[in-house]
Amino acid sequence: MSLKLHELKNDDDFKAVCEVEHEAYSNPFNGVWEITKGTSQEECCARQLSWHNNDPNSTWLYVTDEDTGDVIGGAQWFIYRTNPYAVEQPMRTAYWLPDGPMKQIGDQLFRDLRKDRPARMSKPHLLISYCFVHSAHRNRGAASLMLRWGTDKADELGLEAFVESTDIARRAYEKHGFYVIDHLNMDAHVENPSEEFMETRKKLGCPIHGWAMKRDIVSTK
Repeated sequence: MSLKLHELKNDDDFKAVCEVEHEAYSNPFNGVWEITKGTSQEECCARQLSWHNNDPNSTWLYVTDEDTGDVIGGAQWFIYRTNPYAVEQPMRTAYWLPDGPMKQIGDQLFRDLRKDRPARMSKPHLLISYCFVHSAHRNRGAASLMLRWGTDKADELGLEAFVESTDIARRAYEKHGFYVIDHLNMDAHVENPSEEFMETRKKLGCPIHGWAMKRDIVSTK
């Protein structure tokens, strides 16, 4: 069965990508995704599409099974041809969540995830924001298609590339030339936490560990 790589050109096509995203990040469980997905799949899809359409640096890719036409994976790459942190950027919060422990924890997890980006990524570069494959279609090469698109683009432009990886995904990125530059440690704390706060923190798997990874410039000359 052959696979085909696509760039997202039509907003209507994103719904199928988002459906796969929800399945993929639930198998296995991903605490940061639990925050990101919000209160409904429809809201999450609309929000992510809005983020994409309002950022000229964003490219969404997706892979289909050519026999069935089904979407089986997706990835978002950012291509920054200038330093995105030359002007200070506001820190993202989980603004889509109602006030409460989930939002409190989400705000802190996003802070921990992103706080070192200005120091690490202060040059033009590429960044992988999402890369996922439906659990029923893993180990078929879909992730490699989407990663290779970005690494080829990085080589074409002569740029570094970065990703913030889970423990599980680390080896896949290493196969495409990424290497670890630091640990990611994400957690949330408040004074006098409520029982609901502690239960939510535990449910999300905090503290959450990951890896900051980099791929060096590869000359194509």
